[in-house]
Amino acid sequence: MKKKYLVDLHIHSNFSDGKLTIAEIVDLYGARGFHFIAITDHLADSKTLTGYVTQKLKLSLTANSMDQYLTTMRREAQRAWQQYGMILIPGAEVTLNSWSRHLGAHLVLLGIDKYIDPNSSVENILVENSDLFSIAAHPLWTKAFEFKTTYLWQNREKLSLLFDAWECGTAQHFAKEVYLSGFPIVASSDFHGPSRFESWKTAAYIK
Repeated sequence: MKKKYLVDLHIHSNFSDGKLTIAEIVDLYGARGFHFIAITDHLADSKTLTGYVTQKLKLSLTANSMDQYLTTMRREAQRAWQQYGMILIPGAEVTLNSWSRHLGAHLVLLGIDKYIDPNSSVENILVENSDLFSIAAHPLWTKAFEFKTTYLWQNREKLSLLFDAWECGTAQHFAKEVYLSGFPIVASSDFHGPSRFESWKTAAYIK
């Protein structure tokens, strides 16, 4: 008999642009019976103006904040398991924003244990971190007021072997084209605060 597991692999805390602390997120999801969650705060590049500003506004992880982030993750992962039987996965969303929607890309990487250099190409980041679980985040326009990140979808043929999964559901948006692509898919909340809790998630059925 297969068991249903509730999963959300795209969540932001106040280490980047989220409203809640990691501890508050653990309590929110744990109290609602989730089995696996990943906190994936933004990790913006510093080579572009948009990335530089994002870092200066403290809306992104940096090399200086990564140790505290991972230390907090380890502590809260232990508490999440002991208190809720929930697994907390440390992650980051490599954030390569661009004023051109054709160049923007967000990559969710799960299982991180050190700082990841975001100042490289999408392809290089994926190859250099191939030991991590990688998700192409919201690869189509979500209709939200935010930077467009369509580079991944426009280059899906050459990137398909580098990603482990593609996001077909993000917040309230559903990307039918991604869902029907035949690629491995996940749906996630892209949680930034309680208003996004009631949104897309993944249900995994495992024997």
